[in-house]
Amino acid sequence: MCGNFEGEVKGDPALAVWCHCETCRKATGAAMQLAIFKEFQILKGGGDDLIAFKKDPSSETTRYACKKCGSFCYKVLGGGGGNVAPLGALKGGGVVKPTCHIFVADKGDQAIMFPELPQHDGFP
Repeated sequence: MCGNFEGEVKGDPALAVWCHCETCRKATGAAMQLAIFKEFQILKGGGDDLIAFKKDPSSETTRYACKKCGSFCYKVLGGGGGNVAPLGALKGGGVVKPTCHIFVADKGDQAIMFPELPQHDGFP
């Protein structure tokens, strides 16, 4: 958001989704559009410019946010699952559109935009 961080993804995502998990909802106030990419590179603002967050100490997933403005930059899934980028933050290239909803069981009372897309209670 502030320009302090820049990352780049390459290739098509392994998965592009609307995520309704509790963590994404708490971070954004709504479902979040995310995609998992195998190729991710930090171009600007890594390391000490980021805040690293794990939901709990045993979590293998680390979420990174900008120290300057607090915006979500990316997260690394544990077990070599890839790097997750918020779709709204991608610039250039083609438009990546979510193909399904995940963690729908966690959505609470929120309405689902694009209800015609497949819905899953976890990862498909």
